[in-house]
Amino acid sequence: MKKVCYFTSKNENDIRVFHKECISLVNNGYDVTIVCPNATDKSVQGVKIIGVDYPYISDFDRFIKMPKILYEKALSFDADIYHFNDPASIPYGVKLKEMGKKVIFDVFEDHPSMWMNRGTGIKGLVYKLIGLFYKRYELKQCKKFDAVLVCYHWTKDRISKVNKNVELVLNFPIIDRNAVRERLVRKSNHVNLCYAGTIADAWNIPTVIDAINMVDGVSFNLAGWSSTDLINRMKCQKGWNKVQFLGKLSKDEVIRKVYDRSDIGVALYHYSPLCKGKVGNMSNNKLFEYLLMGMPVICTDFDLWKEVVEKNKCGICVNPSDVNAIAEAITYIQEHPEEAYQMGLNGQKAALTKYNWDSQERILLSVYENILK
Repeated sequence: MKKVCYFTSKNENDIRVFHKECISLVNNGYDVTIVCPNATDKSVQGVKIIGVDYPYISDFDRFIKMPKILYEKALSFDADIYHFNDPASIPYGVKLKEMGKKVIFDVFEDHPSMWMNRGTGIKGLVYKLIGLFYKRYELKQCKKFDAVLVCYHWTKDRISKVNKNVELVLNFPIIDRNAVRERLVRKSNHVNLCYAGTIADAWNIPTVIDAINMVDGVSFNLAGWSSTDLINRMKCQKGWNKVQFLGKLSKDEVIRKVYDRSDIGVALYHYSPLCKGKVGNMSNNKLFEYLLMGMPVICTDFDLWKEVVEKNKCGICVNPSDVNAIAEAITYIQEHPEEAYQMGLNGQKAALTKYNWDSQERILLSVYENILK
């Protein structure tokens, strides 16, 4: 049985690291250990979780001290394959390669894009220089690794220039057959929208609230964590009286209290550098969670999302900042219950057959199999 050690600054319950990648590896015969900060040592679903004490909070400590602490603990397990995802851990990934280990770098974000488009003025210039430096550094080091996993198409294009074993592994949802519901045609003219996840300006939640204020017979089931400032701003909006704010919920509670009580899922992420403007990305699983739950969606008109939604006829794509377009999309779904029902069926079928973790698990396993040949 081949030993895998995944060392990460993510917490022990991270969806991609633990629930998707590590569980998939264990279920397919690998001996898997996760090394992560401040976890209690234990075994969960066959994955051995090892915690390292990390009391620091500054960015300096996070980028300098934590990677070394994680690496030293990971090294003690003498694994066959080492898997990591933090850019700050790249030097330690290189050290492991020099020791003859198999090493996989899991690129969760397109970091050069993040840094080069961060801040304004002098601070923005500094971040841009950091991004340019990191971009060159990343390419130089990625050629040394046995495999690189990425979440964005353009990251794959860039790193493939220096490494032949680069694979796109998307963050599609895990299929929970117990959570999949067979919905009925809506009989009421009233519709419930929903959003569950991190509540931030980037998801245009205040814009959705303005839109529901323009449409009669609409309410909004909103769940997740948000800053006090944003919550207070939203409470001042005229449409807030149509919002049922549920706060942060567990996964099971999201299904029971949000998805099961909603008719439309909204995923209106803004145009951003990480989405290459209107191109979008396929790594955010919000859209695909809604499809799996059998709901029609109102989502950003990213090129990549439009391809999914329009091809499968499972929702309406709009400019995420256009209040009128959002209101019109809500009204259309509200006034066409039969079509809305068919949209939900279409989306659920697409999620069950293609846009799910099973499809990505096969890619992950093939990467592991190839580097062990």
